[in-house]
Amino acid sequence: MSFSIKAMCKHGELVHRRKTAEAALKKAREMSRNGCYNIYITTPEGRDYHSSEFADLPRVAERPIQKTILRVFRDRNHGNAK
Repeated sequence: MSFSIKAMCKHGELVHRRKTAEAALKKAREMSRNGCYNIYITTPEGRDYHSSEFADLPRVAERPIQKTILRVFRDRNHGNAK
């Protein structure tokens, strides 16, 4: 699952990919600061968001690492975490 960031810059179209919405937004802001325009982020589902719509871009909170590790431990031990 990845987000695509597309923009026009002085030498043509640039496309970057990022794993999260937050990372895509960070890259889009960087591209804007560097003079790129017509910036779009495309979600893994195929929905395009123009820079004027970035506030509407869905963001999923990532799980805390500790809970993820505990879940993996439980799965490995068939629910018998110690």
